[in-house]
Amino acid sequence: MAKFSFFSSTKKKNNTETDKEVTTKNSIERLNESIDKISDIEDGYSKKKSKNFVPDNSKDATYKKEDNKETRDYEKDHVYDTEDSNKFHFIKSDKYFSILIYALAFVLCSILIFKLIGNLAITFKVISQLFKLIGPFITGGFIALVLYPLVKTLYNKVFTETFHIKSAKLKKVLAIIIAYLIAIGFIVILLGFVIPQIYLSLQEIIDKLPIWYDNAYNYIITFENNHSYWTFVDFKEVNDYIQSLYPRILDYLSNIVTNMVPYIFNTSMLIVKGLVNFIIAIIVSVYMISDHRNLFYQSKRVLYGILPKKSADSVRVIVRNSVSILLDFIFGKALDSLIIGILCFIIMTIFRMPYSVLISVIVGVTNMIPYFGPYIGGVIGGLFIIITNIFLVIPYAIMILVIQQLDGLVIGPKIIGDSIGLKPLWVIFGITVGGSLWGVAGMFLGVPIVAVLGYIIDLIVQHFLNKKDVNVKPYDSFDEI
Repeated sequence: MAKFSFFSSTKKKNNTETDKEVTTKNSIERLNESIDKISDIEDGYSKKKSKNFVPDNSKDATYKKEDNKETRDYEKDHVYDTEDSNKFHFIKSDKYFSILIYALAFVLCSILIFKLIGNLAITFKVISQLFKLIGPFITGGFIALVLYPLVKTLYNKVFTETFHIKSAKLKKVLAIIIAYLIAIGFIVILLGFVIPQIYLSLQEIIDKLPIWYDNAYNYIITFENNHSYWTFVDFKEVNDYIQSLYPRILDYLSNIVTNMVPYIFNTSMLIVKGLVNFIIAIIVSVYMISDHRNLFYQSKRVLYGILPKKSADSVRVIVRNSVSILLDFIFGKALDSLIIGILCFIIMTIFRMPYSVLISVIVGVTNMIPYFGPYIGGVIGGLFIIITNIFLVIPYAIMILVIQQLDGLVIGPKIIGDSIGLKPLWVIFGITVGGSLWGVAGMFLGVPIVAVLGYIIDLIVQHFLNKKDVNVKPYDSFDEI
């Protein structure tokens, strides 16, 4: 029994060792098979430049360069590959190239912004010189923008529907010529009537200055005699100051006359330069209107070439609406101011108030400035009324008040309506900032510019709200506190 047990245990031990050897052998064989498969795949990638390559013993895949998606993905995601162990070949990658371009653009923009902010004086000087250089083109674009609706109306309503002219080129030429003749004729007639009247009014004011001075001085002397008991007022010092005021005015006028020659020369040069720029602007505007379809076509090509289609469509809508806001305000305010000036002239002529043309022009022009303009024009006109006949100030003030109320309640809403859609706070902001930057013209143009910026900012904010799926509800009443 003992012997049998010994041989039995020995046999079991040998069987166990044999099983272990078989298992180890099988594992090694499976490992070698895996290594062979990996080698076959790597060989397939290394031979990917061949047009058609079919590896040996392959039943599941055929490696063809033009049809194998896996190979294309491998080429796309790897910047280099190895044909042998010592050489690396660079392969173009659009992903990394785009990242590089964006990084360089960000660095360059950061440097540019830093330089611009760090040298504001030089920056503003360069911008000012740039605007002076392209000034005629900006003016020409504005003229074309203003006259284009008239040209379009003449082209469609007059020469197409009324006279039935067949040639499109002839209709365009005639529409442009007549539109510019109408605009120039209107300006010439207006200036031909207004400028002589303004000149006569100013000449009359200059001639009456000594008389007004004497009247003011006599009034002060009479006031002094009637109120001599006012011991807290030194009337002698007041008289000395008034007596010295007139000679100083004469000296100031004499100095102006002495320095008139260089002033006239400089002014003449500015006028000539401005006239040349204005002529260039008119020529530019004519070509812009005549070639507007080609300009629109080239602009659309650039726009759709740079931006995606959806973004380009949005930009076109924004530009169209912005131009509409700007033109509606300019045309509406100009017509409104013209009506106010004509009403002022008619009423002043009926009541025989002095300087009716001069004051009406001042009131009409200053009415172009929202909110503050009517008061500025009313005060300036009131000064002319005071120095002429102080008893006419009250009728004049009533007239200005009635005209401005009529403008604010009837004329303005009918003509302009809610074309800018701005609250009074933003209107005042536009007038203040525009006036500080560009003077009187800025006070007028600041309001529509702020309206356009507000429209664009509102679209941007609404885009981000829609992207976040957020709806901000307005208050039920903005008057409650």
